[in-house]
Amino acid sequence: MEFVQFDEAWRVLRPIGVEEASRTASELRLSLAESPNSSCFDIAAADHPMVARLPSDMPRFARGTLPTIVEAIVHKLHLTAAYVIPVGHWRQLFDGVAQGMASIEQWRATDSEATVELNTRDALQFQPGEFHILRELVRCVLAAEHSAVHGIAVATAGSPILIEVMPAGEVTIYTGRADLAALVRDLVAHASASPTVAAPAVPAASERAKSK
Repeated sequence: MEFVQFDEAWRVLRPIGVEEASRTASELRLSLAESPNSSCFDIAAADHPMVARLPSDMPRFARGTLPTIVEAIVHKLHLTAAYVIPVGHWRQLFDGVAQGMASIEQWRATDSEATVELNTRDALQFQPGEFHILRELVRCVLAAEHSAVHGIAVATAGSPILIEVMPAGEVTIYTGRADLAALVRDLVAHASASPTVAAPAVPAASERAKSK
């Protein structure tokens, strides 16, 4: 894992459609630019604190299943790298996941070396051999206090896909191509078919056209 300056990461991510959805002094939310082939998939934890207000067609999973879905998407894409950009700043994210990530040596080393980056949103680059650490980071984000500043965006190099993970138990997956939408839909449907998971039917990509 290594940090990449925000501007440098942006030069890689902007051509695949990553854009700022909103920015405040405390939060940066990302999305993909809309196009004829763009789609958005929302899934949630069954114990989301506002689950009763979520759309009835939104698939719901045990909270511990969501990191596995994110990891499956990343692996299926055969990526050369994935970038994590915090919603808040790195200082807040490191604090929020410190306990859960304490047993992972590479993460502890990154945390201890992240002095310049603590007040930034520089991208943390993960190589394929580190995607299991990314899965654990997603798990810890979902176990953090329900504060948006502990959320993350996971962007990919080369494929128009962006995954936003929010601590309350929401995962939003933006795709910019029809084949990627089909891949995500199949993976979510496979997870929904687990006998231990009860979830509404997964809507087709055309029915979940990106609206954010």
